[in-house]
This record gives sequence, C-alpha cells and structure tokens, in this order.
Amino acid sequence: MAQAAVRQARGRRLELAARMRALLRVTTGQRAGEEIRVRPGEVLSIGRSSESDLQFLDLGVSRFHCVLEDQADGVMVTDLNSSNGTFVNGERVKRQLLARGDAIAMGTVTLLVEEVAERAQAEALELFTGRGEADVRVVRGADPRLTALFKSRPGSSAPADGERVRRDLAALYKIGNEINAEVGLSRLLAVVMDTVFEVIRAERGFLLLADQATGEVHPQVVRVRPGSGGKAELPISRPVVQECMEKRVAVLCPDLMAEERFSDGDLLLMDHIRSVVCAPLEAGERVAGAIYLDTASAEGAFEERDLELLTAIARQAGVALHRAQLIDELERLFVGMVEALVATVEAKDIYTYGHSARVSKLGRQIAEHLGFPQEEQERIKVAGLLHDIGKIGIPGSILEKPGKLTDDEWEYIRSHPQIGESILAQLGSERLDEVRRIVRHHHERLDGSGYPDGLAGDAIPVGARVLAVADAYDAMTSNRPYREPFSSEAAIEELRRNAGTQFDPAAAEALAAIRGERAPRLANLPAGASVKEG
Repeated sequence: MAQAAVRQARGRRLELAARMRALLRVTTGQRAGEEIRVRPGEVLSIGRSSESDLQFLDLGVSRFHCVLEDQADGVMVTDLNSSNGTFVNGERVKRQLLARGDAIAMGTVTLLVEEVAERAQAEALELFTGRGEADVRVVRGADPRLTALFKSRPGSSAPADGERVRRDLAALYKIGNEINAEVGLSRLLAVVMDTVFEVIRAERGFLLLADQATGEVHPQVVRVRPGSGGKAELPISRPVVQECMEKRVAVLCPDLMAEERFSDGDLLLMDHIRSVVCAPLEAGERVAGAIYLDTASAEGAFEERDLELLTAIARQAGVALHRAQLIDELERLFVGMVEALVATVEAKDIYTYGHSARVSKLGRQIAEHLGFPQEEQERIKVAGLLHDIGKIGIPGSILEKPGKLTDDEWEYIRSHPQIGESILAQLGSERLDEVRRIVRHHHERLDGSGYPDGLAGDAIPVGARVLAVADAYDAMTSNRPYREPFSSEAAIEELRRNAGTQFDPAAAEALAAIRGERAPRLANLPAGASVKEG
C-alpha cells in the first residue's frame, strides 16, 4: 500500500514536470513578438547584461533587472533592485505572483502573460519535504577538534582505521589546495562536491546556496553516485537543512526512519532517505548555504567521522565561497560599467545598438568551440564588449552619415581601434593588457592589409582574429540604412570566401559550425587552439 502511494506520487511529479508553467509574449520593445516559456522549477533572469537568460538591450532595463521563477504557489516575478523598477499592470512591484493577462513592464519592454498553468498546492514541485518546523532534536553537532576522525570503528581493537585516517587527512589537504586555487564561483562549487564524493560514501549530494535577497535555498550543484539508485529529482529533508543553517551547526541523523518525527511517515522521504549528514557553509558573518548528503542504504549509514570530515570541508569551502562571491561581485560591477559605457556609445546609432553585446557573445562561443582556455574566453568576451569603444571619439556626423565617406572621414573611422586602446590604457589595469591588444588589432587582416598596424598571420593576437570574424558576421547580418541584412548563410559564405586573406579560416569555420553549417576544419588553427570533436 505504502509503495503504491509512493509510485503514484512519483507519477504525479513526473507528469507535472513535463508541463509548461507559463507562457509570456514580448509585446513592445526589443524582441517584440517573441514567446517566453517558464518550465517547471525554472528561474529565468532578465536584464541588459549578456549574462542574463533573457537579454533586452534597452536603456530602461538594468543589467540584472528581474527574474521569472516557478515556485510552489505559482510563477513569480521578482525585481532585482532595478534602477527604473518592474511594473505589473502599471504598479511598481518587488514580488508578484502572475496571472493570465498580467502585463510586466520594464523600460520600453512589455511582457504579456498569455497562460499560467493551474495546479493544486499538493502537486507543487519542491526540492524539500518533511512536515513540521525545524525543532528536531535528533541531531548532533560536530566536534571542532575533529577527534572522531581518529576514533576506531565500533568493535575494532585498532586505535583507528589507519588507511581511512590517511585518506581523510589527504582529502582535507587536497581540498584546501584546490579550493584556494579556484576563483570562479561555479567551478569552486563543483570542486567542493567532487571532493566530498571522493571521501564520503553518499548516494546523493546537494550543495545549497541561499538567495541573499529572499533567503530561499536553491541547489547549485547536485551529485548522484552512479549505480546507487539515487535520484536527483526526489526531495531532501527540509527540517535537517533548516536546523543546519538557522543554528549554524552540522547535523547527523544516522537513521532518519527511526526518528519519532517520521513514524507516521512522509512516504516519499522514507522511501529514499535512510541516513543524512549536513554541514553549513559560513561565508563571512552569514550562513551562505549548506552541503547536504543522504543515502538509502542502512549499511552505508553516516558516522561521526563523516560529520566531522564534512564539517572541515565545509569550513574551508565557506571561506573560499566568500572570497569567490566578492570577486564575482567586482567582476559584475566592472562588466556593468563596461556595458553602460558601450550602451552610451551605441545609443548614437539605432542601427548599431546591441552590436557589441552580440559580438562579445559570438566571440566567446567561437573561442569555446575552438577549445580555448577559460581565461582566454573571458578576455575575448570583454574585448568584444569594448572593441568599438574608441568610436566615442569619432564625431557623430561621421558615424551617422548615410552616404559615402570621404577619405578624411574614413581616416577618422579607422582611428577607433587606437582610441579604444588609449581609453583602456587610462584605467591602468594589468588585467586589461591583453584586452587592449585585442581591441587595437580587431581590424587587422591575415594578409597584412588591415589596420592600424598592418600585422599579418600569427602576429595578430588570436583573440583579435576571433573578434574580426564575429564583428564581420554581425555587421553583415544586421540592418543598415544603406542595405538589407545578409542572411546567415550568405554571411558565412562571404567569410569563407575571404578566409586566409582577411579572416582566420579556423575561426570562420567555427562560426559556421555554431550556426549549424558543418564541423570546423583542422587546418590553419590559431596557435594553442584545438578543435573540440562533435
């Protein structure tokens, strides 16, 4: 009977997961007519930044303006402290559940809610389960001295399981080095969970982070041990996570099913969780999240040494997480300043508005396709945003001239790479040295006939060769007052026709592959690059 109820509940969850939660349509502003679908459990960020899920290049839209989020009680729009506000049916809102017919406005962009799926509260998808409040007392905190790591197992005469002690201490040393070597937030979180799974025999693992604005906890990294039978979509214990984060203690429940709290049972929970261990991630003065592990096997129940090992890892991870979040915030601030500056330049001409953001995104995609290191991809992304920043020094009468340019006017236009490099040099940042070189040389040609320096072949920075392709493709496929835009196929053919003289062949073929033409050729790859198979 109980198993049948569990299967029925699972069936309802799978059926629900296949449904669409909401359908919205852009009715005014950029991307008018486009459909936006919110799927089960999905969170869609909206903003002017290229890092947003839905990018709107509108000066009234903040870099990270708002989010659409599927929640247990419906689809919610949440303003992210935007400068100009998020409005639902003409009223400025912070958080608002959406209903059919609602109009969401930000800047000149309006989203009309055409459909919202109705659902019963009992059917709502949730990460967590467990009834009641977090006043459970079936937990133990971790020993800060890590003494349990050196205790012998019950029934053993040895002072400790020597091999496991060596492994655990080696793991702590390893994770300390690896965590401190990681700067990127997403990579840091993945390293933490990979290391946890190496040393603790969990069937499932969740690295959870709390939203700083709402306090809501969401999974950032999920791991399921192959062959264990664990399923990532099944819920985890809410009371355990609450106890861990609210009281800043590590939690160990060796046998969750034996606790009185679950005697009348949450069937879904009891069917797949037997033992739980959870440790807080403390970043600075706050609890940023938690690492949660569970298993359904009675033989694999967690012990005190697991609790203390996880706690030690979580302490190191929390410090590194705090550092990574600070760095991430500085990066966001820098990119935001760049995007605001670029938007100011491009606002002079409606035909080029959004060009730099598109070149930046396409340039990074080409670099990723060619297997460039992450650091080089980031440089190309930033250089793409900044590649035309020098046009701020070009008179508007020249930039906006509809007819043929004179020789003197062409000289003005051709000076924008040097002006851009000079502007970036004033920032005095060594991190921008390579970006400045890419900006200066993005109009060089492989045969040496480009400008400003007439560089040829491998003397042109690889990032500049990538951006030259992305820049030319976007220019050809964009509308201009003096011509109709090229089709994607025609633009790619033009790039191929000039490959080897003007454009780097590998970069051109990578773009063709991204656009669904065919796989890139192996010939003429940039130095240090490699083509990803498939």
